[in-house]
Amino acid sequence: MRPHPTLKHASIVLAGPPSAESRDSGSSNSHFLHAGQVFVSAEGKSIVLILGSCVGVCIWDEVNAIGGATHYLLPSWDGAGVASPRYGNVAISILVQKLLEAGAERGQLRAKVFGGGCLFDSMRESRSNKEQHLGSRNVETALETLTKAQIPVVSTEVGLNRGQRVVFRTDTGDTITKVLWRDADRNPA
Repeated sequence: MRPHPTLKHASIVLAGPPSAESRDSGSSNSHFLHAGQVFVSAEGKSIVLILGSCVGVCIWDEVNAIGGATHYLLPSWDGAGVASPRYGNVAISILVQKLLEAGAERGQLRAKVFGGGCLFDSMRESRSNKEQHLGSRNVETALETLTKAQIPVVSTEVGLNRGQRVVFRTDTGDTITKVLWRDADRNPA
């Protein structure tokens, strides 16, 4: 793997726990993607993400059956410290680079964007500026970065007031999403 040109210590930042990919590589068709990670596969895999204000960006090349996803926490890296896929602009750039290295064709890439929720009641109140919450800034970063990269966004499921569980197929781009509810939401007092 070649490091992203603007990254320092990219292999350390991207590796995550050593056992995460090794568990996935041989025995399972599913990979759980933690915040701050990027995963790409040229084999048919399911990538599972649990999102709140974080954003999940899933990109695939259906012709070559190559896809991947990133799960990031913060909109943009400001240049201080080490660039990390915890930041949307860095994470999406790394995801695209890894897809191309795996054999995807840039012109075939399509994207789906998930998450960016506003999970805290205080942020949903009328007196607060909902457009400025972290989730909406994360979504804005995803859409702007994908537009600049000329990758069409074919669907979005963003800005909910609850978490989401997303399962993304790397070979087809198919997704299944589920809204995550708190017990208090199901049985109001």
